[in-house]
Amino acid sequence: MRRKKGIVSLLLTILMLSSIVGGCGNSGDSKANSQGAGSGSAKADKIVFAMPSFNRIPDNINRVTEAINAITIPKIGVEVDFKVFGPADYAQKVNLALQSGEQMDVFTTLGQFTSYVSKNQLYPLEDLLPEHGKDLLAIIEKDFGPDMLKSTTLDGHIYGIPVNKGMSIPSNIVYNADMLKEVGFSADDIQSVDDMPKIFDAIKQKYPEVIPFGPVNVNPSDPGLIFLLKGMYEVDFLSDTTGIGVVIGDDSQVLNFYETEEFKRGVSMMREWFNQGYLEKDAATTSIAFSDMIASGRGFSFMASYSGLEAAKALSAQTGKNLEMKRIAPYYFETGAVNMVSWMVSSTTKAPEGAVKFLNLLYSDQELINTVLYGIEGEDYVKAGEHHVKFPEGKDASTVGYTAMLSTGIVGSESLQYQLEGVNWSDVELKLRENKETKMSPFFGFIFDPSDVKTQMSAVTNVVNQYLPGLVCGVLDPETSIPKFVKALNDAGAEAIIKSKQEQLDQWIAGQSTQ
Repeated sequence: MRRKKGIVSLLLTILMLSSIVGGCGNSGDSKANSQGAGSGSAKADKIVFAMPSFNRIPDNINRVTEAINAITIPKIGVEVDFKVFGPADYAQKVNLALQSGEQMDVFTTLGQFTSYVSKNQLYPLEDLLPEHGKDLLAIIEKDFGPDMLKSTTLDGHIYGIPVNKGMSIPSNIVYNADMLKEVGFSADDIQSVDDMPKIFDAIKQKYPEVIPFGPVNVNPSDPGLIFLLKGMYEVDFLSDTTGIGVVIGDDSQVLNFYETEEFKRGVSMMREWFNQGYLEKDAATTSIAFSDMIASGRGFSFMASYSGLEAAKALSAQTGKNLEMKRIAPYYFETGAVNMVSWMVSSTTKAPEGAVKFLNLLYSDQELINTVLYGIEGEDYVKAGEHHVKFPEGKDASTVGYTAMLSTGIVGSESLQYQLEGVNWSDVELKLRENKETKMSPFFGFIFDPSDVKTQMSAVTNVVNQYLPGLVCGVLDPETSIPKFVKALNDAGAEAIIKSKQEQLDQWIAGQSTQ
């Protein structure tokens, strides 16, 4: 049956933009060395490894590239050209390389898995993984279970390796704890989104220059938010981030999410919040991320999803404010939740074995993964215990020579990653446990093939980008805007997409019953 959820849950998901992290094991050095092609190799494979970083990117990362190759060449005979791009530029840079013929061997999806598959831009990995990805496969099955690779398997071909992290990312409200205390409230007063208006009113009265609430990202219609919309309603977006064609709960009927009562109630509450002055008037169009508002002292809270319970410590370090977070809604696994951030090998690679060897090491070798994330020990970070690091004296994330600490949730296996000093290591263990305990969609493993509706997909994406930011930020009136939104979607071909999804889902369900 299709499950009805309340305003609280929908609102929460609509406000979200994802954040992340998870993994397990030891360094795996001996395993990596046992794969051959080590220091005795006559000639190393050369690959390009492109990673998105959410930290400041230095002008020159040659010394980090050299440190990476000091690990990969002796252990697996692979030389790495390490490229780092900002999240806003990443997909464009990768796509340009793939289309132009420029070398691009290992890269991540950032929500575009099905697009890359439909364009035949991915190398099938099923024949290479048993020999060159044994450590990777063992760690993934230990930390998540045997189903993870279903999310990146289509027509029998494995096209990607999901990042091995705490993928169960319950929804939280993140807030300035000092401000909350000053207005006479505590974390115990936050049990649901319904509790927030009275707190926002108190914040407005005490701090009239502070914006009580804001989206975590300035583009609420991007894949990060769509990725989280599924959570509170047990919505399966069927491996597509547009919101056109979803199923809810156990019901296999494919729906346009933007026509549902759940969506309308949620954006109606956002409209009320907007009218009460809890959000910026330009919340849907501002170029200033709300995390920067928090850092400047001009913002109080935002909604986001994080695995574990310790993310607020990293956010505090990032913003310089005493931030805490409170879980107020659960999570829900569907295919897109897992393949959203997956590492892939390009179909044009000249070194497929080398690329898979590198991925295997990236997921299983502690030295490699932490060099990629934190740079060079003694220069970019210093150890602060078995599992923890800190910045060198007098340095932080903005002044150190290199760090990609905010990319921990998109690279390798989290249990092999160092954590910032102060983060409770038991949080990593909690994330891995919740990976296996979180409810999973009955349609997990279904991947929509948009090949027959590419034109319609492009058209509806433009419509979603036009309307969704204003609706989820309360700028647009749902009563008048949703009918226009839905009509524009249908004019763009939404019904054809829904029909195609329904047909493919019905075939997939029939296929499951014969297995």
